[in-house]
Amino acid sequence: MRIKKEAKAKPEKPIGKQSRGLKNNIAMNNIINVQITIDTDAIIRDFSTPSQDPNAPTGIGHQYEFMVVTDGASISGQGGADLNFRAQVGDNVRFHGTSASDNFENAILVYGIKRFGGDQVFSPFMSFTYTKNGVSPSGFDVLPAHIGSEQFWFYEGRVITAGVENFQVVFALYTRGASGEPEVYGYFQWDPTVTVEG
Repeated sequence: MRIKKEAKAKPEKPIGKQSRGLKNNIAMNNIINVQITIDTDAIIRDFSTPSQDPNAPTGIGHQYEFMVVTDGASISGQGGADLNFRAQVGDNVRFHGTSASDNFENAILVYGIKRFGGDQVFSPFMSFTYTKNGVSPSGFDVLPAHIGSEQFWFYEGRVITAGVENFQVVFALYTRGASGEPEVYGYFQWDPTVTVEG
């Protein structure tokens, strides 16, 4: 993963519905959400003996991953395995991963966004779980929605300086065994190119 943060100051621009906040005409830090969807069926088809060691994940190509960033933050690559987006020092970047079945059948968990070269653009990433009310269908007709407590998790880091940083995204893939319970299928990583510029 290649991350670039431009040192040259540029005028502040709104970045979509989750635009950069302003207080007394002073720019506030922003939360940028990056959704990762993994084609787990294709990975299982193509990798029959993946790594069982979380510290030595199997490397995979860029055809298995799809990333989407907060509306307006994208520069290029929206929906692909290589993503360019804009951010500012102090912004909080949240990565969240899921399978194409929304983790219902096969499931994935992002457990590492690891720097392996370049500048220290991001702070260390950590996993955070938040509990707050969410919405879900109330029945076959969906609406009115059921509102109740849910858990939401993100892998978060902050943009701390300008520079270029190389990353790997690391995730665990789970399948359901004979009992129906999730079981680790393997550990995987890929190295997308992500450009973060001010």
